[in-house]
Parts: sequence; C-alpha cells; structure tokens
Amino acid sequence: MYKETKEELLEICAEMVRRNLVEGSAGNASARVDDHVVITPSSVRYTEMAAEDMMVIDMDGKVIEGDRNPSVESPMHLEVYKNREDARAIVHTHSIYASALTLLNRTLPPILDEIVPKLGGEIRITQYSMPGTKELGQRVVKAMDMRSAALIANHGALCCGGSLHEALDVAVLLERACRIYMIALQVGKPSQLPEDVVEDEATLWEMMKGY
Repeated sequence: MYKETKEELLEICAEMVRRNLVEGSAGNASARVDDHVVITPSSVRYTEMAAEDMMVIDMDGKVIEGDRNPSVESPMHLEVYKNREDARAIVHTHSIYASALTLLNRTLPPILDEIVPKLGGEIRITQYSMPGTKELGQRVVKAMDMRSAALIANHGALCCGGSLHEALDVAVLLERACRIYMIALQVGKPSQLPEDVVEDEATLWEMMKGY
C-alpha cells in the first residue's frame, strides 16, 4: 500500500539525517495520501529504517497497515492535516539552531528575503505542550497560522509543504535562517525587512507556495 510514497518518505528521512536536521530516531515525517497518512515509525533509527517500516494510518490515527507503532507525534501531524488542506506533507525536525531559538522563546522575524516568499512570514513559536499530545498539534496549527512552518517550544520545528520535497526544503531554509539570526544576535540587533517589502513578499508567497 502506497509503496512509492513509503520509498519517497525513506529518501526524505535519509536527507534529513544528511542535513543534520535530525539524528538517531528523533523527529519524524509524513505524507498525506487521500484519506490516509503515511508516517515514520516510532523509535526506529533512520539509519536502520526501511520503506516497509513506514506506517499507514487514517485521519483518526488508526493503523491501517504496518507492523510497528506509528510515530508518537502522529496526533500533531493529524491536527495539521485536518486544519490545513494545503499541507500534503510534514517534516518535523530537531535541528540545532531552530531548537536553540525555541529555548530563547523567540520567533524568527523576516530578516532575509527568502523568509516571507518561501515560509510565509515571521515564524512563530508555540506555547509549550507535552510531546505526543493533541494539544501540541493544536498549538502548532495556531502558531503556523497559514505559514509553512512553526517553532515548537523547547522541542524543534514543524514544516509543511505540497510534497515531501517541498516540506524538506522549508525545513532546510528554516534552519539556515535560524542559524543566521542566532549568529547576528551575538554581535548586535538584527535588522528586519521593511514592512512594505514584507507585505509585497507575502503576496508573492501566496503565488509561489506551490500547494
């Protein structure tokens, strides 16, 4: 069931590891296919994961196919899919700079030209919630507010896209922007884009998001 999606998901997981967005079995990823979600299994190291390990669940979290447990963050993925029809794939990372920014309880402001047209605007941070809970998913949805990503308090980040590759691209850009912002904070107060530019680029995001 969904063989090609499972293989693509495995490929994305390998790329997440290669780009230092996750390590071990931390983080997770998924893709929505019709009324089902193909999602990574719980507590399986990416370096040991196979396409056959991917789980298929329905929109209520019921296992449809697979011999393992679906990711403990399935409730968060499902909340995003239920509230964002444009989201067809999710990449949840524990990347270093995005995670560090959450410890400071800071949002990522529009400091670079790529942020608004690619991510949708300022990337907000959630209130803290326990991992694996529906509440966490609800708070992620609220923080995203029609953007492509959200920072998760004391945890990491969630990125979505119209495909797995788009979601991964969002995660890579988010981590790069967080790194630049953190470096700039060490020596001064980072400047933000002018408000009129942010407004123009927000319109560009609506045109370019590819959903």
